[in-house]
Amino acid sequence: MVCPLRVAGLLDSKIRKFFHNPNKILKPYITKNITALDIGCGPGVFSIEIAKLLEGSGKVISVDMQEGMLDIIRQKIKGKPVEKTIVLHKCTQESINIKENVDFVLMFYMVHEVPNKENLFNEVLPLIKNNGLIMVVEPGIVSKKDFNGIIDSIKKYGFEEYNKLKIPLSKGMVLKKL
Repeated sequence: MVCPLRVAGLLDSKIRKFFHNPNKILKPYITKNITALDIGCGPGVFSIEIAKLLEGSGKVISVDMQEGMLDIIRQKIKGKPVEKTIVLHKCTQESINIKENVDFVLMFYMVHEVPNKENLFNEVLPLIKNNGLIMVVEPGIVSKKDFNGIIDSIKKYGFEEYNKLKIPLSKGMVLKKL
């Protein structure tokens, strides 16, 4: 089930940012001049933070299935310096339809919503450059077994554990492509 547009405000609330501070979560992994891919970007909380951390270099490809979510980002970044760094991209449930190689992929609270995870991984993981990173964060409602299954699936594509994340109400890991 895809997160409905009507809850976009909750995803961008001060309470959520208290628990899921985008700067604190992303800062150790974002360096200047990289290309980042934020899959299931929602209202852009993490995309905008990545763009700020890039300081005008590199780019963020913000991907969502819902044009309404992309519209929210479009309005939030209009006329701001990060507007030049963020590329908005509408995907379908079947394909993200991105061909560009990237240095960093963020999948925050979205893998559990994907019916065919194997298709997602087949499409996204080959895009990550060698030594590139993928951050996977899932809500606490996702069982440890299911989360470990996601991580094991990613490892099959030549990734290794880079860092376990301690994010409230969540399970998270950063993996590095060998």
